[in-house]
Amino acid sequence: MKSKIAAVALAAASLCLALLVGGPTAANAADKPLIGLTFDDGPSVQRTAFVLDVLKQKGVKATFFLQGNHAQQYPDLVRRIKAEGHVIGNHSWDHANFPELSQTRQRQEVDRTNAAISAITGTAPKLMRFPFGNSTSYSLNYIRSIGMSGGIQWRWHVGQPGDFECPGAAGVQKYVLDEAAPGAIILLHDGNDVLSCPASQWNYLARTIDALRARGYDFGVVAPSATADPLNEGSYGVVVKP
Repeated sequence: MKSKIAAVALAAASLCLALLVGGPTAANAADKPLIGLTFDDGPSVQRTAFVLDVLKQKGVKATFFLQGNHAQQYPDLVRRIKAEGHVIGNHSWDHANFPELSQTRQRQEVDRTNAAISAITGTAPKLMRFPFGNSTSYSLNYIRSIGMSGGIQWRWHVGQPGDFECPGAAGVQKYVLDEAAPGAIILLHDGNDVLSCPASQWNYLARTIDALRARGYDFGVVAPSATADPLNEGSYGVVVKP
């Protein structure tokens, strides 16, 4: 009984000391800075399952901006993305360049993709990333009118070749690490152009996750934001805990 009382007293004294000096207790240690991995253009049978396997192995949640026609073609992959706790966003129906489209077609690109994803998952996306990052004033006003946030851009300050340019595993890792910053949204792909890159390039993903953790980062997902974020090229989105 005496030893139990002594242990309780010691714990209480430790807590009081932590409060007095302003230091966190072990249970309330300061959060690590977040970085958000995002994957565009999928799902694809060639790479999406691989990406999901690596993320699951590493305990990382990410944000997938799905192309509507691909989502409709591979509904099982869409369901898996949602079931494993990742966020799903809209990346248009067929990767059209919005400034080249009529207003009617712009609406269709958004609505058709939302409908396809909603039919598969039961939930319509709240985030919009325009193909090539190219929006129009009309498309931005339209997505806001239907309760969406966007366009979700990414951090591209250094300008290293992205994964879609096939720089190899070391090149993709360098690009991600160079762009890394607290709250950064990182642009990656699991469909379209990146599928023509050598298979060995995909070794970057696990290695890059480990390297980011070694630098003190944790991983978050993209959530809507009411204000533009200059860190991520004016994105109306923010990286939050999953």
